[in-house]
Amino acid sequence: MKRICMPLLALLCLNTGTMAQHPYRLQSTDPVTAYADLLPLKASLSSATVIGAGEGTHGSREFFRMKHRLFRFLAEEMGYTVFAMEDSPYGAALIQQYLETGTGNPVAIIREHFHKVYQVQELADLVYWMRKYNLAHDKKLRFTGFDCQQMHYFHQGLTEISSRYALHCFNPLLEYSADTSVSFSQAMIPLIRIADSIAHAFPQKPDSVPAEQWQLARFYLDNIRAASVEFLAQEGDWARSMNTRDSMMASNVQWIREKYKGEKMMLWAHNSHLGNYYADSMIVFKPMGAHLRETFGKQYINIAMLTGSGTYRAQADMRSDPDSGHRIIPPLPGSVDAQLQQFKVPLFLLPLKKANLFGRMRTVGVYASEHQFTLLPVKLQERFDWVLYAETTTSAITL
Repeated sequence: MKRICMPLLALLCLNTGTMAQHPYRLQSTDPVTAYADLLPLKASLSSATVIGAGEGTHGSREFFRMKHRLFRFLAEEMGYTVFAMEDSPYGAALIQQYLETGTGNPVAIIREHFHKVYQVQELADLVYWMRKYNLAHDKKLRFTGFDCQQMHYFHQGLTEISSRYALHCFNPLLEYSADTSVSFSQAMIPLIRIADSIAHAFPQKPDSVPAEQWQLARFYLDNIRAASVEFLAQEGDWARSMNTRDSMMASNVQWIREKYKGEKMMLWAHNSHLGNYYADSMIVFKPMGAHLRETFGKQYINIAMLTGSGTYRAQADMRSDPDSGHRIIPPLPGSVDAQLQQFKVPLFLLPLKKANLFGRMRTVGVYASEHQFTLLPVKLQERFDWVLYAETTTSAITL
Protein backbone atom coordinates (compact mmCIF):
# COMPACT_ATOMS: atom_id res chain seq x y z
CA MET A 1 0.00 0.00 0.00
CA LYS A 2 1.15 3.52 -0.79
CA ARG A 3 1.78 5.51 2.40
CA ILE A 4 0.82 9.14 2.50
CA CYS A 5 3.58 11.74 2.88
CA MET A 6 2.09 14.17 5.33
CA PRO A 7 2.87 17.88 5.37
CA LEU A 8 4.21 19.24 8.62
CA LEU A 9 0.86 20.75 9.56
CA ALA A 10 -0.87 17.41 9.22
CA LEU A 11 1.58 15.77 11.59
CA LEU A 12 0.75 18.17 14.38
CA CYS A 13 -2.04 17.29 16.78
CA LEU A 14 -3.63 20.41 18.17
CA ASN A 15 -2.59 20.72 21.84
CA THR A 16 -1.59 17.06 22.00
CA GLY A 17 1.90 16.55 20.60
CA THR A 18 2.91 14.63 17.48
CA MET A 19 0.87 12.18 15.45
CA ALA A 20 3.12 9.12 15.33
CA GLN A 21 1.38 7.16 12.56
CA HIS A 22 0.29 7.89 9.01
CA PRO A 23 -3.16 7.04 7.69
CA TYR A 24 -4.06 4.36 5.16
CA ARG A 25 -5.74 6.16 2.28
CA LEU A 26 -8.91 4.40 1.11
CA GLN A 27 -10.27 4.54 -2.42
CA SER A 28 -13.99 4.51 -1.69
CA THR A 29 -16.79 3.45 0.63
CA ASP A 30 -18.61 1.86 -2.33
CA PRO A 31 -19.07 -1.85 -1.45
CA VAL A 32 -18.37 -3.01 -5.00
CA THR A 33 -14.98 -1.27 -5.17
CA ALA A 34 -12.03 -3.65 -5.39
CA TYR A 35 -10.39 -3.82 -1.98
CA ALA A 36 -6.69 -3.73 -2.81
CA ASP A 37 -6.49 -0.74 -0.43
CA LEU A 38 -7.77 -2.95 2.42
CA LEU A 39 -5.38 -5.87 1.88
CA PRO A 40 -2.61 -4.38 4.07
CA LEU A 41 -5.06 -4.56 7.00
CA LYS A 42 -4.95 -8.36 7.02
CA ALA A 43 -1.84 -8.51 9.17
CA SER A 44 -3.15 -5.93 11.65
CA LEU A 45 -6.51 -7.69 11.97
CA SER A 46 -5.15 -11.25 11.99
CA SER A 47 -5.51 -11.70 15.78
CA ALA A 48 -9.16 -10.61 15.81
CA THR A 49 -12.19 -12.88 15.86
CA VAL A 50 -14.66 -10.07 16.70
CA ILE A 51 -14.40 -6.70 14.93
CA GLY A 52 -16.63 -3.80 15.95
CA ALA A 53 -17.34 -1.28 13.19
CA GLY A 54 -18.75 1.94 14.62
CA GLU A 55 -20.53 5.06 13.43
CA GLY A 56 -20.39 8.63 14.67
CA THR A 57 -24.00 9.14 13.56
CA HIS A 58 -26.82 6.67 13.05
CA GLY A 59 -27.57 8.09 9.60
CA SER A 60 -24.44 8.48 7.46
CA ARG A 61 -24.49 6.71 4.12
CA GLU A 62 -20.70 6.49 3.84
CA PHE A 63 -20.38 4.82 7.26
CA PHE A 64 -22.99 2.23 6.34
CA ARG A 65 -21.52 1.53 2.91
CA MET A 66 -18.05 1.23 4.44
CA LYS A 67 -19.34 -1.42 6.84
CA HIS A 68 -20.73 -3.33 3.86
CA ARG A 69 -17.38 -3.01 2.10
CA LEU A 70 -15.45 -4.02 5.21
CA PHE A 71 -17.61 -7.09 5.82
CA ARG A 72 -17.24 -8.14 2.19
CA PHE A 73 -13.46 -7.89 2.62
CA LEU A 74 -13.54 -9.81 5.91
CA ALA A 75 -15.72 -12.53 4.40
CA GLU A 76 -13.81 -12.98 1.17
CA GLU A 77 -10.29 -12.50 2.51
CA MET A 78 -10.34 -13.43 6.21
CA GLY A 79 -13.05 -16.05 6.61
CA TYR A 80 -15.61 -14.00 8.54
CA THR A 81 -19.12 -15.42 8.42
CA VAL A 82 -21.25 -13.68 11.10
CA PHE A 83 -22.64 -10.17 10.72
CA ALA A 84 -24.32 -8.83 13.87
CA MET A 85 -25.89 -5.42 14.35
CA GLU A 86 -27.28 -3.10 16.98
CA ASP A 87 -30.87 -4.12 16.41
CA SER A 88 -33.43 -6.76 17.28
CA PRO A 89 -32.42 -10.45 17.12
CA TYR A 90 -36.04 -11.16 16.13
CA GLY A 91 -35.93 -9.11 12.93
CA ALA A 92 -32.41 -10.36 12.24
CA ALA A 93 -33.69 -13.95 12.43
CA LEU A 94 -36.15 -13.17 9.63
CA ILE A 95 -33.26 -11.82 7.53
CA GLN A 96 -31.30 -14.98 8.33
CA GLN A 97 -34.24 -17.06 7.11
CA TYR A 98 -34.14 -15.09 3.86
CA LEU A 99 -30.41 -15.77 3.53
CA GLU A 100 -30.96 -19.48 4.00
CA THR A 101 -34.11 -20.01 1.96
CA GLY A 102 -34.90 -16.88 -0.05
CA THR A 103 -38.18 -16.63 1.87
CA GLY A 104 -39.40 -13.14 2.67
CA ASN A 105 -38.76 -9.63 1.40
CA PRO A 106 -35.71 -8.01 3.04
CA VAL A 107 -37.02 -4.48 2.47
CA ALA A 108 -40.35 -5.33 4.11
CA ILE A 109 -38.59 -7.09 7.00
CA ILE A 110 -36.30 -4.11 7.62
CA ARG A 111 -39.22 -1.68 7.47
CA GLU A 112 -41.35 -3.71 9.86
CA HIS A 113 -38.86 -5.24 12.30
CA PHE A 114 -35.84 -2.92 12.48
CA HIS A 115 -35.32 0.37 14.28
CA LYS A 116 -36.17 3.45 12.24
CA VAL A 117 -32.52 4.51 12.02
CA TYR A 118 -31.68 1.29 10.16
CA GLN A 119 -34.62 1.29 7.75
CA VAL A 120 -32.24 2.29 4.99
CA GLN A 121 -31.22 1.21 1.51
CA GLU A 122 -27.62 0.63 2.59
CA LEU A 123 -28.66 -2.16 4.96
CA ALA A 124 -30.89 -3.76 2.33
CA ASP A 125 -27.98 -3.68 -0.13
CA LEU A 126 -25.84 -5.60 2.36
CA VAL A 127 -28.54 -8.22 2.87
CA TYR A 128 -28.97 -8.77 -0.89
CA TRP A 129 -25.20 -9.13 -1.28
CA MET A 130 -25.06 -11.69 1.55
CA ARG A 131 -27.79 -13.76 -0.13
CA LYS A 132 -25.92 -13.61 -3.45
CA TYR A 133 -22.70 -14.64 -1.69
CA ASN A 134 -24.38 -17.61 0.00
CA LEU A 135 -25.77 -18.89 -3.27
CA ALA A 136 -22.23 -19.03 -4.67
CA HIS A 137 -20.35 -20.40 -1.64
CA ASP A 138 -20.49 -23.48 0.56
CA LYS A 139 -19.38 -21.50 3.63
CA LYS A 140 -22.46 -19.45 4.45
CA LEU A 141 -22.77 -15.95 5.87
CA ARG A 142 -25.06 -15.33 8.85
CA PHE A 143 -27.05 -12.27 9.89
CA THR A 144 -28.00 -11.65 13.51
CA GLY A 145 -28.71 -8.90 16.04
CA PHE A 146 -27.66 -8.20 19.61
CA ASP A 147 -29.65 -5.23 20.93
CA CYS A 148 -31.93 -5.79 23.93
CA GLN A 149 -34.24 -2.79 24.01
CA GLN A 150 -36.81 -3.94 21.43
CA MET A 151 -38.88 -5.57 24.18
CA HIS A 152 -41.99 -6.15 22.07
CA TYR A 153 -40.05 -8.41 19.70
CA PHE A 154 -38.72 -10.56 22.56
CA HIS A 155 -42.27 -10.72 23.92
CA GLN A 156 -43.48 -11.76 20.47
CA GLY A 157 -40.80 -14.45 20.18
CA LEU A 158 -41.59 -15.85 23.63
CA THR A 159 -45.29 -15.85 22.80
CA GLU A 160 -44.64 -17.84 19.61
CA ILE A 161 -42.57 -20.47 21.43
CA SER A 162 -45.17 -20.76 24.21
CA SER A 163 -47.96 -21.19 21.68
CA ARG A 164 -46.01 -23.67 19.55
CA TYR A 165 -45.24 -26.00 22.46
CA ALA A 166 -48.30 -25.30 24.66
CA LEU A 167 -46.19 -23.81 27.45
CA HIS A 168 -47.77 -22.06 30.42
CA CYS A 169 -44.72 -21.18 32.53
CA PHE A 170 -44.29 -17.79 30.84
CA ASN A 171 -47.98 -16.80 31.07
CA PRO A 172 -47.57 -14.40 34.05
CA LEU A 173 -45.13 -12.39 31.94
CA LEU A 174 -46.93 -12.68 28.63
CA GLU A 175 -50.30 -11.77 30.15
CA TYR A 176 -49.03 -8.77 32.11
CA SER A 177 -51.00 -5.63 31.36
CA ALA A 178 -49.44 -2.33 32.40
CA ASP A 179 -51.21 0.20 34.58
CA THR A 180 -51.93 3.07 32.20
CA SER A 181 -52.18 5.55 35.08
CA VAL A 182 -48.42 5.41 35.72
CA SER A 183 -45.47 6.36 33.53
CA PHE A 184 -43.95 3.90 31.10
CA SER A 185 -40.85 3.59 33.28
CA GLN A 186 -42.89 2.90 36.43
CA ALA A 187 -44.90 0.25 34.57
CA MET A 188 -41.65 -1.70 34.35
CA ILE A 189 -41.55 -2.38 38.12
CA PRO A 190 -44.15 -5.20 38.18
CA LEU A 191 -42.78 -6.55 34.90
CA ILE A 192 -39.29 -6.80 36.39
CA ARG A 193 -40.67 -8.59 39.44
CA ILE A 194 -42.53 -11.13 37.28
CA ALA A 195 -39.59 -11.74 34.94
CA ASP A 196 -37.17 -12.09 37.86
CA SER A 197 -39.40 -14.67 39.56
CA ILE A 198 -39.51 -16.81 36.41
CA ALA A 199 -35.76 -16.49 35.84
CA HIS A 200 -34.83 -17.33 39.44
CA ALA A 201 -36.95 -20.48 39.39
CA PHE A 202 -36.54 -21.28 35.73
CA PRO A 203 -38.42 -24.50 34.99
CA GLN A 204 -36.94 -27.68 33.63
CA LYS A 205 -37.14 -28.12 29.87
CA PRO A 206 -40.24 -30.06 28.86
CA ASP A 207 -39.50 -33.15 26.78
CA SER A 208 -41.61 -31.78 23.93
CA VAL A 209 -39.45 -28.66 23.48
CA PRO A 210 -36.21 -28.90 21.47
CA ALA A 211 -33.14 -27.74 23.39
CA GLU A 212 -32.46 -24.93 20.92
CA GLN A 213 -35.99 -23.55 21.34
CA TRP A 214 -35.76 -23.74 25.13
CA GLN A 215 -32.46 -21.84 25.06
CA LEU A 216 -34.08 -19.27 22.79
CA ALA A 217 -36.96 -18.86 25.26
CA ARG A 218 -34.46 -18.15 28.05
CA PHE A 219 -32.65 -15.73 25.75
CA TYR A 220 -35.91 -13.84 25.14
CA LEU A 221 -36.70 -13.79 28.86
CA ASP A 222 -33.27 -12.43 29.82
CA ASN A 223 -33.57 -9.66 27.24
CA ILE A 224 -37.04 -8.69 28.47
CA ARG A 225 -35.60 -8.43 31.99
CA ALA A 226 -32.71 -6.25 30.79
CA ALA A 227 -34.96 -4.00 28.70
CA SER A 228 -37.32 -3.54 31.65
CA VAL A 229 -34.48 -2.41 33.92
CA GLU A 230 -33.12 -0.16 31.18
CA PHE A 231 -36.47 1.58 30.69
CA LEU A 232 -37.09 1.91 34.44
CA ALA A 233 -33.67 3.46 34.96
CA GLN A 234 -34.28 6.04 32.23
CA GLU A 235 -36.42 7.84 34.79
CA GLY A 236 -33.55 9.43 36.68
CA ASP A 237 -30.54 7.10 36.34
CA TRP A 238 -29.18 7.15 32.80
CA ALA A 239 -25.87 5.58 33.80
CA ARG A 240 -27.68 2.50 35.13
CA SER A 241 -29.87 2.42 32.03
CA MET A 242 -26.87 2.44 29.68
CA ASN A 243 -24.89 -0.02 31.83
CA THR A 244 -27.81 -2.45 31.75
CA ARG A 245 -28.29 -2.19 28.01
CA ASP A 246 -24.62 -2.46 27.08
CA SER A 247 -23.98 -5.32 29.48
CA MET A 248 -26.89 -7.24 27.95
CA MET A 249 -25.72 -6.48 24.41
CA ALA A 250 -22.29 -7.90 25.30
CA SER A 251 -23.97 -11.01 26.72
CA ASN A 252 -25.95 -11.33 23.50
CA VAL A 253 -22.74 -11.14 21.44
CA GLN A 254 -21.31 -13.95 23.56
CA TRP A 255 -24.56 -15.89 23.08
CA ILE A 256 -24.13 -15.51 19.31
CA ARG A 257 -20.51 -16.68 19.58
CA GLU A 258 -21.65 -19.79 21.43
CA LYS A 259 -24.31 -20.44 18.82
CA TYR A 260 -21.77 -20.14 15.98
CA LYS A 261 -18.73 -21.65 17.66
CA GLY A 262 -15.43 -21.03 15.93
CA GLU A 263 -16.83 -18.46 13.51
CA LYS A 264 -15.55 -14.89 13.23
CA MET A 265 -17.92 -11.97 13.56
CA MET A 266 -18.23 -8.31 12.62
CA LEU A 267 -20.43 -5.98 14.69
CA TRP A 268 -22.34 -2.93 13.44
CA ALA A 269 -23.07 -0.37 16.20
CA HIS A 270 -22.69 3.24 17.26
CA ASN A 271 -19.22 4.33 18.35
CA SER A 272 -20.46 4.86 21.89
CA HIS A 273 -21.27 1.15 22.33
CA LEU A 274 -18.09 -0.25 20.81
CA GLY A 275 -15.51 1.72 22.77
CA ASN A 276 -13.42 0.50 25.70
CA TYR A 277 -15.08 2.99 28.02
CA TYR A 278 -17.50 5.92 27.96
CA ALA A 279 -17.33 9.03 30.12
CA ASP A 280 -18.82 12.40 29.29
CA SER A 281 -20.01 15.00 31.77
CA MET A 282 -22.46 13.32 34.19
CA ILE A 283 -22.82 10.08 32.18
CA VAL A 284 -20.22 7.40 32.84
CA PHE A 285 -20.97 3.82 31.89
CA LYS A 286 -19.26 0.61 30.86
CA PRO A 287 -20.03 0.12 27.16
CA MET A 288 -20.45 -3.16 25.35
CA GLY A 289 -16.91 -2.82 23.97
CA ALA A 290 -15.40 -2.83 27.46
CA HIS A 291 -17.17 -6.10 28.25
CA LEU A 292 -16.01 -7.59 24.96
CA ARG A 293 -12.45 -6.45 25.64
CA GLU A 294 -12.54 -8.27 28.99
CA THR A 295 -13.95 -11.41 27.40
CA PHE A 296 -11.98 -11.59 24.15
CA GLY A 297 -8.85 -9.55 24.88
CA LYS A 298 -6.83 -8.90 21.71
CA GLN A 299 -9.33 -10.95 19.73
CA TYR A 300 -11.63 -7.92 19.89
CA ILE A 301 -10.73 -4.93 17.67
CA ASN A 302 -12.88 -1.82 17.37
CA ILE A 303 -13.02 0.86 14.70
CA ALA A 304 -14.60 4.28 15.26
CA MET A 305 -16.00 6.18 12.27
CA LEU A 306 -15.98 10.00 12.17
CA THR A 307 -16.66 12.73 9.64
CA GLY A 308 -15.95 16.40 9.06
CA SER A 309 -18.78 17.72 6.91
CA GLY A 310 -21.93 16.89 4.99
CA THR A 311 -25.38 15.71 6.06
CA TYR A 312 -26.96 12.83 7.95
CA ARG A 313 -30.34 11.17 8.43
CA ALA A 314 -32.03 11.38 11.85
CA GLN A 315 -35.28 12.01 13.70
CA ALA A 316 -36.07 15.64 14.43
CA ASP A 317 -37.81 14.56 17.65
CA MET A 318 -39.27 11.50 19.38
CA ARG A 319 -42.53 11.55 17.41
CA SER A 320 -41.12 12.03 13.91
CA ASP A 321 -39.68 9.65 11.38
CA PRO A 322 -36.05 10.08 10.34
CA ASP A 323 -35.46 12.50 7.51
CA SER A 324 -32.41 13.45 5.47
CA GLY A 325 -30.37 16.58 5.15
CA HIS A 326 -29.47 17.32 8.77
CA ARG A 327 -26.22 19.28 8.84
CA ILE A 328 -22.86 17.98 10.03
CA ILE A 329 -21.49 21.05 11.80
CA PRO A 330 -17.79 21.88 11.22
CA PRO A 331 -15.35 20.22 13.63
CA LEU A 332 -14.88 22.24 16.80
CA PRO A 333 -11.41 23.76 17.16
CA GLY A 334 -9.11 21.30 18.92
CA SER A 335 -11.57 18.41 18.60
CA VAL A 336 -10.48 14.93 17.56
CA ASP A 337 -12.37 15.47 14.32
CA ALA A 338 -10.49 18.73 13.62
CA GLN A 339 -7.18 16.96 14.14
CA LEU A 340 -8.16 14.19 11.73
CA GLN A 341 -9.24 16.82 9.22
CA GLN A 342 -5.67 18.21 9.24
CA PHE A 343 -4.46 15.16 7.30
CA LYS A 344 -6.19 16.60 4.23
CA VAL A 345 -7.07 13.07 3.07
CA PRO A 346 -10.71 12.54 1.96
CA LEU A 347 -11.05 8.99 3.30
CA PHE A 348 -8.64 7.03 5.45
CA LEU A 349 -8.08 4.53 8.24
CA LEU A 350 -5.69 5.41 11.05
CA PRO A 351 -4.24 2.90 13.54
CA LEU A 352 -4.41 4.46 16.99
CA LYS A 353 -1.83 2.45 18.93
CA LYS A 354 0.83 5.17 18.61
CA ALA A 355 -1.44 8.08 17.76
CA ASN A 356 -1.97 10.95 20.15
CA LEU A 357 -5.46 12.28 19.55
CA PHE A 358 -7.09 14.12 22.43
CA GLY A 359 -10.14 16.38 22.19
CA ARG A 360 -13.89 16.48 22.03
CA MET A 361 -15.42 13.91 19.67
CA ARG A 362 -18.47 14.05 17.41
CA THR A 363 -21.28 11.76 18.53
CA VAL A 364 -24.85 11.92 17.17
CA GLY A 365 -27.49 9.34 18.04
CA VAL A 366 -31.08 8.83 16.95
CA TYR A 367 -32.05 12.50 17.13
CA ALA A 368 -30.69 15.38 15.08
CA SER A 369 -28.84 18.02 17.04
CA GLU A 370 -26.61 21.05 16.59
CA HIS A 371 -24.76 19.94 19.76
CA GLN A 372 -22.76 17.16 18.12
CA PHE A 373 -19.65 16.85 20.30
CA THR A 374 -18.92 15.29 23.65
CA LEU A 375 -18.72 17.81 26.48
CA LEU A 376 -15.46 16.33 27.75
CA PRO A 377 -12.32 15.61 25.69
CA VAL A 378 -11.61 12.06 24.63
CA LYS A 379 -8.27 10.28 24.34
CA LEU A 380 -9.22 8.39 21.23
CA GLN A 381 -6.60 5.62 21.39
CA GLU A 382 -7.85 4.62 24.86
CA ARG A 383 -11.30 3.95 23.44
CA PHE A 384 -10.56 2.51 19.99
CA ASP A 385 -7.95 0.58 18.02
CA TRP A 386 -8.61 2.30 14.68
CA VAL A 387 -10.49 5.29 13.36
CA LEU A 388 -12.00 5.69 9.91
CA TYR A 389 -12.36 9.31 8.83
CA ALA A 390 -14.51 10.46 5.91
CA GLU A 391 -14.19 14.16 5.22
CA THR A 392 -17.67 14.39 3.71
CA THR A 393 -20.66 12.18 4.38
CA THR A 394 -24.22 12.20 3.07
CA SER A 395 -27.57 11.11 4.43
CA ALA A 396 -28.46 7.42 4.41
CA ILE A 397 -31.29 6.63 1.98
CA THR A 398 -34.68 5.81 3.54
CA LEU A 399 -36.34 2.65 2.29
